[in-house]
Amino acid sequence: MSGNNNTFPRSARLLQATDYSRVFNGCERRAGAKHLLLLTIPSDGHSRLGLVIAKKHVKQANQRNRVKRVIREYFRLHPVTRPTDFVVLARPGLAALTNQEIRESLAGLWDKIDGATPRA
Repeated sequence: MSGNNNTFPRSARLLQATDYSRVFNGCERRAGAKHLLLLTIPSDGHSRLGLVIAKKHVKQANQRNRVKRVIREYFRLHPVTRPTDFVVLARPGLAALTNQEIRESLAGLWDKIDGATPRA
């Protein structure tokens, strides 16, 4: 599948616990909505995405997978202006949203993050 624009390469993912810890502990920007929380920290090279979609908030595996697909697709299609590491956390009720509602929620979070200045 190399060369396919619909892929989400490993280089665009946060893969290790240390990567997630770096974002959680050094979070410079955060944006929240009713069903999602977005944490970010500047990245050295290119933007990467980490997902925390807990069973506690999205109980069925097929729903967790759907939510992750929608978030990855949005991340891939809407790059931010500065290289950034992102962690998206699910909140209760996320599974009840349609794909379009998830995209709309992400759009609001992306706008808050991409135009924001770092917290002091």
